[in-house]
Amino acid sequence: MRRRILLTCGILSVSLCMSSCGILPAEEEFDLAPVVKEYEGNNYSKYTVTRGDMVQKDSIDASYQGTVKYEVLGEGTATRIKKIRVKKGQKVEVGDVLVENYVADQERVIKDTNRQIESLELQIKQAKELRERELAKLKKIGGSKKQKEAVRVQYDSQIKNCESTLKLARLDLKSAKEEIEANYTTSDLDGTVTKVDTSFNGGYAEPEDVLVVVQGKKRNRFKAKTEYASRLKDGQEVTLTVLGQQYKTTVKKTSDKKIVYFYPKTELTFKNGVVGSLELILKVKKNVLYLPAAMVFDMGSKKIVYIEAKNGVRETREVTLGERIDNLVEITGGLKENEQVITN
Repeated sequence: MRRRILLTCGILSVSLCMSSCGILPAEEEFDLAPVVKEYEGNNYSKYTVTRGDMVQKDSIDASYQGTVKYEVLGEGTATRIKKIRVKKGQKVEVGDVLVENYVADQERVIKDTNRQIESLELQIKQAKELRERELAKLKKIGGSKKQKEAVRVQYDSQIKNCESTLKLARLDLKSAKEEIEANYTTSDLDGTVTKVDTSFNGGYAEPEDVLVVVQGKKRNRFKAKTEYASRLKDGQEVTLTVLGQQYKTTVKKTSDKKIVYFYPKTELTFKNGVVGSLELILKVKKNVLYLPAAMVFDMGSKKIVYIEAKNGVRETREVTLGERIDNLVEITGGLKENEQVITN
């Protein structure tokens, strides 16, 4: 009986192996996935080798300057306004004080130091007077030379000490005044004061608060600071694009090699600070084959691109390169015009 059971188990094991090896009838087999080529031509993204001009461009931004205006704004609650020192309609020059800020510590220093200076000056004056009186008295009563010398030494020592302290006090006063003057707001231009808000005297002003406005000369120009200023010529006509519109302007060079002005042919009414841009051509390489540089790869010491072979498989092609301008590179060998290069 045991032998039959073992035989039956063996037959079942053989049957299972046969079914797993595909010996069972066809209706019991699973379908296999079809073989697919690793690269399908219609899955490639391609770029056509182009012949044309490689152009390197950059833009120069220029800020409009109309009527020159200087505004004194508040600096926040940390700064207290002591006094606005100008009036509406007043003519001012560069460097004139417009607003005096309150510097609490230095104000106290000045007040205390002035009192100290007055006291020291008085002490020196009194010491000199007492010295002369004592000497006159000794002279009258026939005092000795030694007594007179003792009086001089006594008062001269007092005077010298007071003078040394006075010198230091005057230095402290000068330093405090300089600190206060450093907190003056002065005019940046010659012009006329067109607005004054004295309600801020003794109070605090926020950054958006306008305390004083000085209006200067009217200008009609764009100002640019650029490393490309040397590429422009004095009197050259160029076109600026401002708010989507184009305007003919004339270049005006300055003594500063990075500053250049553009004067419009017509009177403009833009607000100060409106930005215009000039497209500047820096370099041109004419009539060359080129590709985006990102499509050229390093393979050891070689430069290669990928192309599609006749059988639809991607393969490499060695190329030689010329000049690179921005993101384009010149192809001097290995490819022809209108050939297609695989991009992915």
